[in-house]
Amino acid sequence: MRFSSGVKSAFGDLNAAVHFSEDFDPGTKSILERFAGSETLTISDVLPALPLIAEEAFRHIRKTGAKDAEDAWREICSQMSEQGFDLARKRNKTTS
Repeated sequence: MRFSSGVKSAFGDLNAAVHFSEDFDPGTKSILERFAGSETLTISDVLPALPLIAEEAFRHIRKTGAKDAEDAWREICSQMSEQGFDLARKRNKTTS
């Protein structure tokens, strides 16, 4: 699966908003970087990570009142509901 440029940009904005946060989970920051990049992801990469990102983002927003992080999360949600991603076709390998 590939995120649309709007979704990738929104993940990049959230990553930038929490970049210097000392208490934002480093593993979740790493996921944000992957999601903002050009890597092709699997559903297994994305589905378990979205709740983790949301939890960390909301915790950060509640703790700091960071408007930029809140705006980035809203943009992620907005972009995802529009044209958020394309599913990449998995190649079938035949065995002989």
